[in-house]
Amino acid sequence: LSTWYLRLSRRRFSRSDAGADRSAAFASLHAALVATARMLAPILPFLAESLYGNLVTTVAADAPDSVHLTRWPTADLAGHRDEPLEASMAVAQQVVDLARTLRSTAHLKTRQPLATAWIALPDRGLVIGDDLLRLVADEINVKRVELIADDPAMVERRVKPLLPKIGKRLGAAIPAVMAAARDGDVRFEADGSVTLAGVTLAPDEVEIQATPRPGTAVAHHEGLVIVLDTELTPGLVAEGDARELSRAIQDLRREATLALDDRIDLWIRPLPDGVALHLPVIAADTLADVAIGDPPSDAATAEVDLDDCRVTIALRRRAVVA
Repeated sequence: LSTWYLRLSRRRFSRSDAGADRSAAFASLHAALVATARMLAPILPFLAESLYGNLVTTVAADAPDSVHLTRWPTADLAGHRDEPLEASMAVAQQVVDLARTLRSTAHLKTRQPLATAWIALPDRGLVIGDDLLRLVADEINVKRVELIADDPAMVERRVKPLLPKIGKRLGAAIPAVMAAARDGDVRFEADGSVTLAGVTLAPDEVEIQATPRPGTAVAHHEGLVIVLDTELTPGLVAEGDARELSRAIQDLRREATLALDDRIDLWIRPLPDGVALHLPVIAADTLADVAIGDPPSDAATAEVDLDDCRVTIALRRRAVVA
């Protein structure tokens, strides 16, 4: 049970179009919280009892009256383990962390969509399915994620042997190993090790320096490599502006102390041509009806800096017709 899971599931909880999917999300969360209460019981007895009371005894008459009358949940939870999925998800989280750092270094806004990300996995036997790739694509805001082998067309990699770690072990072989590293005469092995001049060096005995090709940015960590396509088309820029606009509208909704399900009338002045294509998505995300003309004097207003212009947004709660 993590912030990562809750954040990725927020649409399932609030605005999922599929009733069965929403029910499944709440059922999974409920089961995890009940298990958490049972595990906390010996350590935080009163908090655990309060959680259990809210989650169980108020809705299940046949349940034990107290969390302290339940068994330790090992047997209940054992069947939920999916170790291959856990390993894949851990790598997916590493990819997301690396991509966010890479975006910051390349001065690419989080809300600016990119066309493609390429990923080379440290463990070539690891399976990351399409569902996880879509999750990663959503989290790092790219249109497409592709898994690659160590493709030199994407990344030029140089190997730097770490002399303090290999000096004593290799001895007289050091000059040949260093010469092979300088010449780029290296073979990258599937387990993350490298071979130089016929000598295999473990992943912790070398530093791999990845250099991006033009129009890309690259980051790597312990054999994991991610490459972002940094070329921005007018369409991608317009979509990024639309997302910035949605974020600003949501912020203004909060400042205006509107309820989550309040519909609004929305005015945008001026409306950039590229952003106009994304108005249906903006309206759906912000529960807005886009109005024409000038906003009324009682509307909440704010200014938003987009890629090449500044726009003014105004909104007010939509009147409910009896």
